[in-house]
Amino acid sequence: MKYYVLLVLACALWLTSCKQDGIIPLDEVSALISEEGYSNEDFMQALAGRNREDIVDTWGEPNASLSGLFGDIWMIREDLWVVLYYDRDGTVTDVIAGTPELGED
Repeated sequence: MKYYVLLVLACALWLTSCKQDGIIPLDEVSALISEEGYSNEDFMQALAGRNREDIVDTWGEPNASLSGLFGDIWMIREDLWVVLYYDRDGTVTDVIAGTPELGED
């Protein structure tokens, strides 16, 4: 029984150390959308109030930034992007995760 408790605690500590302040790792986003059915609202709940600096520390530099707005774009796959919008303080205010439909009428 003691071994089981220690194993569970070790796994919990390892998982905690893999995430920066509880930010979902970028390499898990694709699976959360396709396998778990995560929506923009789910990601918003997970990332709301998070600081841009902490997200960049966890996810790495974005692939692009928004023109005219304060936001970043991460390309997870060719057909899957995550767009984060920030307020003036660099805090996440909106999340869009999905297929980009840029340039379509």
